[in-house]
Amino acid sequence: MDRTDSTIDLTLNAAGLRLLLDAVTHELDRWSGGEPSEQDNLQEMKTLLTAALLECTFQDN
Repeated sequence: MDRTDSTIDLTLNAAGLRLLLDAVTHELDRWSGGEPSEQDNLQEMKTLLTAALLECTFQDN
């Protein structure tokens, strides 16, 4: 991903994070090929979403 691309900010609760993480994981698990950078971007998203969900979980306890 080019860091100069436009960005948006999202506010999600744990349920929203989990849903988005599940969708990204589903896409990665069923990767049919294509542009390798897309797979890299999905893997990066999965890592960031996992970290955000863990942080949310620890803040709630």
